Amino acid sequence: MAKFSRLIRKQESKNIRMAVIYGLLTIVLAIGVIILGIPALIRLAVFLGDLKSSSIPIETKDTIPPSPPIFTTTLEATNSAKLNIAGYAEPGSKVILYIDGQQLNEVIADSDGLFKTDVNLVEGNNDIFSYAQDSAGNKSVKSTDLNIGFINKPPKLEITTPDKDQSSTDQNKITIIGITESETNLMINDHLVIVSKSGDFQYPISLNTGENQINIVATDKAGNKTEKMITINFAE
Repeated sequence: MAKFSRLIRKQESKNIRMAVIYGLLTIVLAIGVIILGIPALIRLAVFLGDLKSSSIPIETKDTIPPSPPIFTTTLEATNSAKLNIAGYAEPGSKVILYIDGQQLNEVIADSDGLFKTDVNLVEGNNDIFSYAQDSAGNKSVKSTDLNIGFINKPPKLEITTPDKDQSSTDQNKITIIGITESETNLMINDHLVIVSKSGDFQYPISLNTGENQINIVATDKAGNKTEKMITINFAE
């Protein structure tokens, strides 16, 4: 019986506290009506509702395309049919590569935006470009073109003077005359020789008494080489 008495007293105490709280809220509300008026209280309620709704994130669709990829490969020409292409794009985006208008490879840029992939070149000039596509399907504009030549033949190199039958001379100086390909790097005995736009060249060289070996090396922009050795005997 004492147990039930305690429960009754506890419940009555709780009811009294609730009555006091509701009474205080009623007084505050009444004072608010007197001071602010009902319209102000309505505006306050609307403001609090808007504030609550503004904290809820609004889901929006990504429609912004990524920036076009940027190639870091700067090679002008190569003598290898396989080439590693590298560059930067939006991290996580898919980089789509094309050669001469034909889609070739797809690679995903890593967390730093770096991408690398091997491509197979065709003989001659290869026009390489790319696009980046993000996870939302947005596609970038076309990247800057990368033009790389694949050359697997050594450059032409012909020596006209001295001719192939000349192996000796009584002059202490001769002029090496010949023809190669334009834009070829030409070295004669480790000295750089100027080549004309048509591929012609000439280079005077002094001879020592006895046997003189003259080394002529033509190297194209892809790294292919053609080398010829001439031996001239100088006797006074």
